Amino acid sequence: MAQLRRKISALFLWGAFLALYLGGVAMLFLGLYLAWRDWWTAVHQHTGRWAISMKTTELFVLALGLILVLFVPVFEGKSVDRSGAWRTGRRSESKAKTPGPERGCLTAR
Repeated sequence: MAQLRRKISALFLWGAFLALYLGGVAMLFLGLYLAWRDWWTAVHQHTGRWAISMKTTELFVLALGLILVLFVPVFEGKSVDRSGAWRTGRRSESKAKTPGPERGCLTAR
């Protein structure tokens, strides 16, 4: 029963993550489309350079957000072993970096 509960909660969490991720991607694509359409309209209406540069900056920021949301998590390569812990190398590196009372200080007894 506990294993079924874990599987259902994992399925629920993955479903929520997928819905939020795809919703974010859809919002970024919509923003990118609207920014491009407004930029194209601004160029063809001979508006000032300030408006065109702001729309181009907006388009660049939206594209950067799209890259960060879509591509960076794919190439990060974080993996978890079966016990639920991070890979051994990363855990030992993080433990070596954390200062503790037994590391870096001498005690006299």
